[in-house]
Amino acid sequence: MLKRSEWYYILLALSTILIWLSNEYSFILAMIFYPIIFILLIIKKRPISDFIIVLLFSVMSVKIKTGIYKIDYILITSLFFYSIFLNIKNKFITIGNLFLPLIIYSFYNILSILWTPDKFIGLEGVVAILEGYMMYYIVTNSKISIKKEQFIKISKSASLILITLSFELIMMYFETGLENILSDKSNITLGWGTSNLIGAIFVLLLPVSMYKYLVINENKILFLTCDIISIFGLLLTLSRGAYLGFAIAFVLLLLFYVKKHLLLKYSLILGSIFASTFFLLNIFNLFDDLIIRFINRGFFTSSNRLPLYKLAWESFLDNFLFGNGVKSSEYLIEKYLGRHEAHFHNFILQIASTLGIVGLILFSQIAYNWVKILKKPKEPYVMIVLFSIVGALIHQLLDVSFDLHYFGVYFYILISTVEIYRHNLENDPLKMRIIEKLKE
Repeated sequence: MLKRSEWYYILLALSTILIWLSNEYSFILAMIFYPIIFILLIIKKRPISDFIIVLLFSVMSVKIKTGIYKIDYILITSLFFYSIFLNIKNKFITIGNLFLPLIIYSFYNILSILWTPDKFIGLEGVVAILEGYMMYYIVTNSKISIKKEQFIKISKSASLILITLSFELIMMYFETGLENILSDKSNITLGWGTSNLIGAIFVLLLPVSMYKYLVINENKILFLTCDIISIFGLLLTLSRGAYLGFAIAFVLLLLFYVKKHLLLKYSLILGSIFASTFFLLNIFNLFDDLIIRFINRGFFTSSNRLPLYKLAWESFLDNFLFGNGVKSSEYLIEKYLGRHEAHFHNFILQIASTLGIVGLILFSQIAYNWVKILKKPKEPYVMIVLFSIVGALIHQLLDVSFDLHYFGVYFYILISTVEIYRHNLENDPLKMRIIEKLKE
């Protein structure tokens, strides 16, 4: 029997799909639907967690390209200022372990606009990273109490988000045509995101969606069906980096968490997921086509990446201390390679070229705190999030989503849920600093 909150999420998923299917009207409908829900949640004084789940579905609602005017960005910015209002009203602020490193790194990105070749593109680069950072602040200052019971809810939510995303991909294939997509990967677009950006969501959420099989006994068939379709959806992205990232996260999950006495049980579940996925591929006549096209387009090579990596390294050497400026990659790639791409397809080289050694040092402080937050081997959910993050970063060694828009949103939600959980454990040394002025 589904719980009331699960029915709410299902209705939210269906509403998102219907808005997306409205094509050119999707942006208008999204700008009406989600803000109304936000207003209702504010009136009812609902917890921030309810706002967040609305945000995550809103990402997938707009089928047309809207540039920087993204519905999720508008909602997150609104929620960010609402959170600040609550902080002032209730006279408290939470300083998470990533709070200061993210602020310093953000200010350095803003400062680098001074020397980036194209100031407007540089400003776009700053805007792109702020969405995830704002989400980190929102979650850590939400006073959400995350306990083990909430992990199941998070896992189920991940499944419903992915089934929504997978449905959109399947519909896109029917609308665009298999031949058109396999001959030109750029045809994989849902309006709000393209292949590699969409694949990033699968890498982050698929491992989390599998957590529920370790603890629940009810509604397994329903969620198993969702996850089978989600694996199918991942394959439809045609994102090599996403495949690699998820494969590594999945292997880590098997090696480090699934114990011997559980191996048979979960091998049957996971085997059913993959067998059903290949069955779906055959039904849609995709399996042979995918293998052949992947080989023909050099699926196991990265020749198109090598010129980007070379340019990133050379531009880093030219301005190794401070870099060439935030998102200067777009200008450099256009000038020296004649390609219309914004990033170097490797997040380490991206930071090195655009922000230099100073940027790498500031980023290393952020990465250090990721490790500090996720280092708790005996907690299954924490380990699964760790595998998810590792898989996502492997993906970002080959792709362009890192720290951008909704990738940052999902990324920092996962990290902040772990941080809040550990903060509330009595004997856990990881704590956030809460500054609170008691009312007289």
